[in-house]
Amino acid sequence: MKKRHVYTCLFMILFLMGFATCSSSRKNEIVYRYIPNEDAISLDSLKSEILGASGAEMLVVYPDSDVVIIHYDRFETHQDIIESHFTKCGYKITLVRKSKIEEKEQPWQKK
Repeated sequence: MKKRHVYTCLFMILFLMGFATCSSSRKNEIVYRYIPNEDAISLDSLKSEILGASGAEMLVVYPDSDVVIIHYDRFETHQDIIESHFTKCGYKITLVRKSKIEEKEQPWQKK
């Protein structure tokens, strides 16, 4: 009887941990400061490569700034994969900020 009680408690703990993980935000925002190397490809080609991979949903680069903002789905890609695109294309990057995007109504989404 005690063995069954232990299994039930373990199952409940694992279930609650899984529920907490799945209920958290699945989208992240990362902000990088970038510096192109001498052999760096164009910024438009870099954007195409990052957005062409699965997971990256939005990439913003301001014309007079060295900051790039990327929104990505953390279940489809990882921060290291995005960073590898920068280094492979000849850019040196510094992480400025990483934050979760809450799933509330965004002004640019359709209603």
